[in-house]
Amino acid sequence: MDTLSIAFKPPFPFLQYHVMNQEGYFEELDPDIESTNFANKGLTIVSAYSDGDIDLAFMGITPVIKMKSKDVPGKVTAANHKNGFVVFAHEDFAALWDEHGADAFQMFREEKGRKFKFSTFPKGSVAFILLQYWLREELGISPDLVDIEPMAGGSPVKRSLLSGNVDGTVIMEPIPTALEQRDAPYERITWAGSFMSGQPGGVMFMHDRLWNDHPDIAKSVVAQHSRATETIQKQPTVAAEAVSKAKGDKLPTKIAQKALTSKASNYISDPAQITESTQLFVAQMESLGQIDSGVSNDAIFEQSLYDNIAE
Repeated sequence: MDTLSIAFKPPFPFLQYHVMNQEGYFEELDPDIESTNFANKGLTIVSAYSDGDIDLAFMGITPVIKMKSKDVPGKVTAANHKNGFVVFAHEDFAALWDEHGADAFQMFREEKGRKFKFSTFPKGSVAFILLQYWLREELGISPDLVDIEPMAGGSPVKRSLLSGNVDGTVIMEPIPTALEQRDAPYERITWAGSFMSGQPGGVMFMHDRLWNDHPDIAKSVVAQHSRATETIQKQPTVAAEAVSKAKGDKLPTKIAQKALTSKASNYISDPAQITESTQLFVAQMESLGQIDSGVSNDAIFEQSLYDNIAE
């Protein structure tokens, strides 16, 4: 294998990629590395992967579920993080939430004369599905009480909060930390780990041909991923510098370091830690009509590579 083709995006859920890239871990693999940042490309990672152009993709669990529902070849061979999202709401609503819990949505409507409005990532995203699960399954909130406005990414969501056009969001780090540093009038009212233990987010998705045809390289990739996770856990300053470089002047290292102290920054490599909650996402996506039928964990995950390097 001469070249390993990798697709990624800059956000925090793909932090292992940035550490592996910045710290030279990829250079220890045999093939040359061809990395593509899909942050500003018209073609999505899903499209490029489905066309067969990608060997390894750092992406969210929801597009993986969609691809596996269509029998696209590949498996999750490592998780990137778990419990990585917070529910962020305007401080006025946060006061209602603290006192009344789920009833705060009804009280908000009575007081404001309108629905509570969330902004979040697009309909196929982890954030969107997690928000739907929290409202529908955890709280039993009627759609009559909530509006959800999907947006193109983290920057539009951030702007919607700062402009006061929405009342809250479900979002991953470092956006909550960045807004808190600006004294924005929003608070964390709950965290994914409190209502969905092992909530899946970013993962490393590997094409079948990689471990079928080049098992030693596949095993080495997972080993370097695990090494990057250990670096994140034990040397957060190194990890903060890596993701800050990836995002340029959009993310100061100081903010990245602060975000890594959040309980929403839970970096892992073992896929087994997210398999149970992945099925909650599968069920929610089926309920929302995003996939036609359920997808088993056997179809989504390949645990053996991680187990082999963990022995």
